[in-house]
Amino acid sequence: MNNQQNMTADRNLLSEKEFGYIKDFLSWELLAMKKCKDSAEQCQDPQIKQLLEQTGQQHLDHYNSLLKHLQ
Repeated sequence: MNNQQNMTADRNLLSEKEFGYIKDFLSWELLAMKKCKDSAEQCQDPQIKQLLEQTGQQHLDHYNSLLKHLQ
């Protein structure tokens, strides 16, 4: 029974490689959000500006979701 508990506990740990992937995903989501925000600020077309803001918010939501899973 103790061996089974150890196997279950190990599944909750991330390997260094997995942690590196998640770190990369966080960086990509944050960068995409910043690029959308910067582009929206420079945009003159209200529809495109709104779309860029919505897309940036989606990237921020993805970023926060990844952080939540790490806690």
